[in-house]
Amino acid sequence: LIEFRFQYTRSSLVASINDEIGPSVAISGVANFGASPSSPTTRDINLFEVVDNVSMQHGAHSVKVGVDFLYNRVNITFPGALHGVYNFTSLNNFLTGNYNTFQQAFGETGQFQSNPNVGGFVQDEWRVTHNLTINAGMRYDVQFLPDPIETDSNNIAPRLGIAWSPGDTKTVIRASAGLYYDRIPLRATSNALQRDGVKYVVVQFAPNQQGAPVFPNLLPVRPTSLMTKPNITRIDQDIDTSYSEQASVQVERELPKQFQVSVGYLHLRGLHIIASRNVNVPTVPASAGIPNQGRPDPNWGNIAVFEGAGISRYNGMVFSLTKRSSDWANVRLSYTLSKTIDDAGNFFFSTPQDNFDLRADLGPSDNDQRHRLVISGSFQAPQHGKQLRFLHGFQLSYIFTYASRPPFNIQLGNDRNFDTNNNDRPVGVGRNTARAFEFASLDMRVSRRFGVNERVSVDVLAEGFN
Repeated sequence: LIEFRFQYTRSSLVASINDEIGPSVAISGVANFGASPSSPTTRDINLFEVVDNVSMQHGAHSVKVGVDFLYNRVNITFPGALHGVYNFTSLNNFLTGNYNTFQQAFGETGQFQSNPNVGGFVQDEWRVTHNLTINAGMRYDVQFLPDPIETDSNNIAPRLGIAWSPGDTKTVIRASAGLYYDRIPLRATSNALQRDGVKYVVVQFAPNQQGAPVFPNLLPVRPTSLMTKPNITRIDQDIDTSYSEQASVQVERELPKQFQVSVGYLHLRGLHIIASRNVNVPTVPASAGIPNQGRPDPNWGNIAVFEGAGISRYNGMVFSLTKRSSDWANVRLSYTLSKTIDDAGNFFFSTPQDNFDLRADLGPSDNDQRHRLVISGSFQAPQHGKQLRFLHGFQLSYIFTYASRPPFNIQLGNDRNFDTNNNDRPVGVGRNTARAFEFASLDMRVSRRFGVNERVSVDVLAEGFN
């Protein structure tokens, strides 16, 4: 069997600016308002993709081989701090105009790039016996990024899976392991190409620096003072593609009265997760009056570098109990006990507290929740008989969700280590060590079906979300 697919997609995203005058105001722990530094943004994408797969059946083997070519032409416009960004450490400081830092961008806001991607795979589903199946395969992916980024070409990902049903075949044991490669986000490469210090620059001031504006004013032109240098963004030329090592095992058992129970374990280890790090942090506070705050490279301000430096680990146990649909009810219960930690956050714009010790940020992930319980199902009223005839056609459906407390990061709201980022924690406090609130919701739906004739019926329903 030969399967050939082709697609062309043209997409255009336009997020309009919310404040054409500015500036943007951020008050730590209180509010953000004014011109948004994350808007406006536009993305024009032309995407071409060709896929060709070949499947072959030979005895107990089902072999599949395929190739995938995807080509992106992307133009990203992101003005960022073009309208100025004032950061305040408290509401009182805002009321008096005593800001902590000020940023403003100048230059070209758009960046074009092309992005070819090639992938290929081979897999074999081998039915060894009537109750044992082995799946083995390998995938290779390569992403060609614009110069000067070197292509990471060693992305070979083997996978193995086993399904075994011993004894009375009411029990199934599944196990799998493999490598899975990601792609470098084009937003990161766009930022590095655009914010090179020539086409687009960002200047940053402390309130007492020469040339610093008075809130809420903006700078009319890009300053040339030796006291402050523009911030730029780079990307590691030898950046490694992030990937995960995954392994799982699951045991599923069929029980009497149409019940089915399963328990499983999943392990995931993420490597080379993309993160941003400032490699040109100041050595003295702005109040010292030293040009460019004594940075190692005196020609630039902050130098943010995207690197494949982050790590993550996830371990989870999943339990489920299901009652297959009967004449009147079905139900599914799912419970997950898990723990996930990382040091890079859930978005590649996050920066560590200590730019030279990324592992010091190793802690619970932003989405770490130890317990999660979901119960869902439906009840169907009797459809026949004269008794309770008024209930015919009624159905009650429900979803109950419970999640334990997620973590949050305790921050001071000021720049304790004067690296120009207000993400410092109190001394001795780890990242994401505090916990927020539990979450529970119950959603329900009542519906009634009315027959119009033999071929047409109408459902009337009411839903409630809590």
